Amino acid sequence: MIAMSLRGVRGGVGTSSTLAALGYALHELGQKVLLVDMCPENSLGLHFNLNLAPREGWARATLDQQPWHEHAWSVEPGLCVLPYGQVQPAEYTRLDALLLEQPQLWSQRQAALADAFDWVLFDLPQRLPGHAANPHCDIAVMVLNADAACHVLLQPLLAKKPLFLVNRFDAASQLQRDLVLIWQHRYTQSLVPLSLHADEAMGEALARSEPAGRYAPGSLIAHDIISLASWCLLRGRRPA
Repeated sequence: MIAMSLRGVRGGVGTSSTLAALGYALHELGQKVLLVDMCPENSLGLHFNLNLAPREGWARATLDQQPWHEHAWSVEPGLCVLPYGQVQPAEYTRLDALLLEQPQLWSQRQAALADAFDWVLFDLPQRLPGHAANPHCDIAVMVLNADAACHVLLQPLLAKKPLFLVNRFDAASQLQRDLVLIWQHRYTQSLVPLSLHADEAMGEALARSEPAGRYAPGSLIAHDIISLASWCLLRGRRPA
């Protein structure tokens, strides 16, 4: 089983939408996929027609010392979503401390899932270090938009040598084209070798509570996501 995470360089760059679409695309390519929402906002499930902030989820179960894996939703055979669950701010702060104290917690859980799934995808939060660091992932990707804010925010992250994925790229924007050219020149080894284009179908898909590939399989973003899924499959089969 291959573990992969997506995390935004900042909020609002489209991380959850991208993860949902990627999970669906990997499933369409014959993979068994589990998507795990590590964010207290519980937004990942909205892409699969789940209610916002269902009471039950892995975080709620962890705090209540209940079986965490029983709260995964089966979207269709071989494609499951594990929501975060309803947790108050004081509780998810306590959970974050627990995850920092037990850095192997999700590694143990991932090992238990290895026979059931080919991929487990984590939607990581912005400001909960325990939540973001606890899953041990073979592929860790930072999502960014081609704008000045992301350009500034990615600078301190370069020392960690992460992978960066450009999302919502608009080829008609001179600024975006220039920024991507700069990143391709400076950070060749860190940049995922494709960009996800801005496409209204992504927003429409969320309005329909569906991943983009199911809602609009012929759209530009659906083709981009299939390319990303293919890149993931190739990278997952060789050492990083």
